[in-house]
Amino acid sequence: MFKSLVTVHGWVEEFRQHMKEKYGEIAEVTENMLEQLKVVLEAFDQSCILSITDTKGRIIEVNNTYCEISGYSREELLGKTHYIVNAKYHDENFFKDMWTTIQNGGIWSGEVKNKRKDGTDFWVKTMIFPIFDSAGNPEKFLSIRTDITAGKTAGEKLREVIEHDYSTLINNLHNFVIRTKWNKNGPEVTFIAGRLAKEIGLHADKVKGKLVTSVIGDTNQQPLIKKQFRNAFEGKTIKFDYKEGKRYYHATLSPVQNENNHVIEVIASISDITDLKNSELAVRNMAYHDPLTGLPNRRLLEEDLVYRILEAKVHRKKAGLILVNLDQFKNINDTLGHSAGDRFIMMAAERMQNITLDNYVNEYQLYHIGGDEFVWFIYDFEEIDLLNVVDLVINVFQEPFYYNSGEFHQRASIGISVYPNSAGYAEELLKHADMALMAAKQAGGQTYRFFSSDMKGAFLSRVQMEVDLREAIRSGNQFELYYQPVIRVSDNSLSSCEALIRWNHPERGFVSPVEFIKTAEDSGLIIPIGDWVIQKAFEDLRNWELIYKKKIDISINISPSQLQQSGFVRRIKEMADYYEISPTRIQLEITENGLMENTLDSINTLHKLKELGFYIAVDDFGTGYSSLSYLKQFPVHCLKIDKSFVRDLPGDRADRAIVSSTIKMGKDLGLFTVAEGVECEEAYKYLSSIGCPYVQGFHFSRPIPARKFVKLFQQKTIRTTT
Repeated sequence: MFKSLVTVHGWVEEFRQHMKEKYGEIAEVTENMLEQLKVVLEAFDQSCILSITDTKGRIIEVNNTYCEISGYSREELLGKTHYIVNAKYHDENFFKDMWTTIQNGGIWSGEVKNKRKDGTDFWVKTMIFPIFDSAGNPEKFLSIRTDITAGKTAGEKLREVIEHDYSTLINNLHNFVIRTKWNKNGPEVTFIAGRLAKEIGLHADKVKGKLVTSVIGDTNQQPLIKKQFRNAFEGKTIKFDYKEGKRYYHATLSPVQNENNHVIEVIASISDITDLKNSELAVRNMAYHDPLTGLPNRRLLEEDLVYRILEAKVHRKKAGLILVNLDQFKNINDTLGHSAGDRFIMMAAERMQNITLDNYVNEYQLYHIGGDEFVWFIYDFEEIDLLNVVDLVINVFQEPFYYNSGEFHQRASIGISVYPNSAGYAEELLKHADMALMAAKQAGGQTYRFFSSDMKGAFLSRVQMEVDLREAIRSGNQFELYYQPVIRVSDNSLSSCEALIRWNHPERGFVSPVEFIKTAEDSGLIIPIGDWVIQKAFEDLRNWELIYKKKIDISINISPSQLQQSGFVRRIKEMADYYEISPTRIQLEITENGLMENTLDSINTLHKLKELGFYIAVDDFGTGYSSLSYLKQFPVHCLKIDKSFVRDLPGDRADRAIVSSTIKMGKDLGLFTVAEGVECEEAYKYLSSIGCPYVQGFHFSRPIPARKFVKLFQQKTIRTTT
């Protein structure tokens, strides 16, 4: 493998010839990839000092650059350990830490002082990468080094003569130096010099007095830079890398202390390590991508999953894995050979890479995790769209594959797991996708399975619910408004009513709002449903006025999603104008928790509604998490005490205390108070005795259709039903 790096021309040509023998003509895109690979490997070999050692530390291979800088021939180096170039500068613990890291599969980096054959010293910035065997154990170690002798030597000379010729010396260094002091906003530049500074356009007269974070690094690097300088001002010597534009830099921060051991300034020595970083990225690309398909491999998937699941948790997004396994693929390898199998893998990868999922998910990535298995990672999607994604993947394998003039029908099985439905962390998500794939295989293949039958059933139920809701909205004849009276306690008269939606499903019959409102909110269908409720309520109000010469106030429930829509205020005003309904007859109810979503936006929208004349009520008051300070900011007219505090009155002592306190608070704030869920005479009498002005509940009437509700108009007082 390593010889291929130092004989890149021969290797690339040999690989090109090998592919021609196997597959015939090479596609233009493949030719371009081979040329790019040759350029990358040439740059890699020329810019870096490379070696490979075995697990005993013996040198297996070196490149020409290693021989040139060390002064040893390849023959003198092979079979020896790196002790041959040991300058005896570092202590035993230094190398012990290095070996512990790489033997445990980690990547070690650091600066090492070595000795040439002629006895002179040289410094290298080193990164050591373990190379794993099939069992996942390190079997070799790849070392990538960059010569930093000039910078190190210059640094040492700088310290020796800094008091004599500080500025002159620094200005002739290829790197650059920044002196800083700490002010209230962070590290401030007091001095900058060096050829590299001039090269990248940092001039002392322009940057002096500015914060370091505004002078070096990309914008997204500023928190890192400020943190590292803060650590240095605490007395620590700090080394770190940062990026600016297309360049990478290495910074060493050295604190300077006064006689009282207080850090008075920090000196930063900064060098350009772009070549080294690009080499590291090339190695990383080889470590994290499948050589056959060029796709990200399982190792990268496992790393990506960890932070993507964390991201999904923070942003409350869905993330999913669609695990794809080629059915009976062993038959291809056994009958046509592994070369043919590789070709089928490449064809399958090419087909799946051509799939576009932009219409269904916000982000997605295909991985080849080994053998005949691929996995799609998808992020930020709606559950109903997941089936569309699965259909697209399945359809990839409906068309036959062509190989050596033959036609082959290659099918696939799919296992699906979704965060947070199927799993709570990355490893579990991948494991559950594998279990779902196994279930698909056990079902005969050429199909898909979700993580569990229970979860699949619940998911499909939600999907069907959303489908049915869309049909109900489209048809326009499945929803109906019921009305429940609100009673004025002082004379048992009808004060107003609350409009409540009901769904008459053509197959399932009556569907409770408890069953479908959550699905409507999650899918965004609450917006058209909410608009229908408002329009229908206004239409009924207008008809009652025209037919029965009766004006009545009405309460309409509003979801947080409606309240947060930019055009909501305009739409409800337009509907009120169309039906000639005064906004002063309309009370908009929103739950306590709903008010607290996007608080500032909610406050602004509610104030606009109030200015138009609409009344605002807090529904289910007492069950949410709002504070009285927020309640004071909202333009609220009415508090509706949740039925959970009312149904056990007057027997429950705690409920009595909560309800009486809420009624008193409402009066003190100048708000109307309605007790919901009044279901018995005892609760009603208690509420009347403590001065509750309005009640609502089954004790007077259940929610009833509009045709029955109008009969209540003729009653001066509303009779109880219990």
